[in-house]
Amino acid sequence: MNRRTLLRYSATAALAGFSGMHLFAKGAGTLTEGAWAIIRGNVGYYTNRGGTIGAYLPGGQPEGGVVVDTQFPDQATAFLQLLREQGELTHLELLVNTHHHGDHTGGNGIIAPLADQYIVHERAKQNLIESLAGKDKAGTLPLPKTTFSGSWSTNTSDGKEIVSVNHFGAAHTGGDAVIHFENANVAHLGDLLFNRRFPYIDPEAGGDILNWPGVLKAIRRHYDKNTLFIFGHAAEGYPEFGTSSDIKAFENYLVRLRKYVRREIKAGVTLDDLKAKTVTVPGAPQWNFGDRLRDINLEVMYAALEADNKA
Repeated sequence: MNRRTLLRYSATAALAGFSGMHLFAKGAGTLTEGAWAIIRGNVGYYTNRGGTIGAYLPGGQPEGGVVVDTQFPDQATAFLQLLREQGELTHLELLVNTHHHGDHTGGNGIIAPLADQYIVHERAKQNLIESLAGKDKAGTLPLPKTTFSGSWSTNTSDGKEIVSVNHFGAAHTGGDAVIHFENANVAHLGDLLFNRRFPYIDPEAGGDILNWPGVLKAIRRHYDKNTLFIFGHAAEGYPEFGTSSDIKAFENYLVRLRKYVRREIKAGVTLDDLKAKTVTVPGAPQWNFGDRLRDINLEVMYAALEADNKA
């Protein structure tokens, strides 16, 4: 299947709405790497290496569009090339990062120069500056001139979309943003949601694994039952977008993880023994992808609960 055929197929499948969601169910596979698909209302997503990219294309054309996250330089370049196959692209209206991690911002040097405006949460900008400095890469990526704390919104110049950006509290990091394309009713969650795979948590950047379930609950209540959500990552065989039921499932995983680790701490189980014996979390068996991330989940939750007990 060539790229143009894939684009047409992907867009048709996604536009089929919930009746077509089974096309992306476990066993049927997800979009192949390097693929773009429209979800609804000229809002779509791109998969490759790194966190899922979201975008709004005015009238289905890339010129003046809105991009959410950028993956890495090679992937950002491939994404722009793919968009340019659909029409002229000399500038973008807006770039938004969901947070600072390199698999979401590494391609900023490719995409940010095209954007009229670039915005992140104020803590995400701080995190990005500190992260680059810690890797001796200060000055290697453009920094946003615009930040927000609670919420921010703008109308696209074509008058057909409203982009609202909201921060619901510390979770994956201290600077996570949800980007909502209001008319299409599609929201990009970034790494606030890992679909059926163990999440990464970054306490040093303000992440709070104990607060994360409450953030997810607030998101479910803020958006309506018809909102479609783009996820930062998904386990193999699971889709990169879905509904509030997927948010609730991930919220359940984090709650179950907290209950499980708290019970083991009370029983006197050490962290090393807990890591050695844990394969899945009781009550959330779908979260079973990746030993390294499983260990990180146990380590961060163990440390958070011990600190909470001492507070």
